[in-house]
Amino acid sequence: MAENDIIERICGSCNCDEATAKEYLNDEIRHLRELQEVNDLQESDIELSCSGLGIESECIEYFTMALTY
Repeated sequence: MAENDIIERICGSCNCDEATAKEYLNDEIRHLRELQEVNDLQESDIELSCSGLGIESECIEYFTMALTY
């Protein structure tokens, strides 16, 4: 799933504009990277990020890829 698709889903669930949705997404990725850096990242953290953004857990793959690079 592409970043633009995820941003559209966030817009729909949060009723916000694209810039705000992108900021929410970047904040979640930043938070997950911080957990990863201290070796405290769990799969449930990624699921919680999806839930917090109002997107389905099928977006977990996007987060996993984002944390790889």
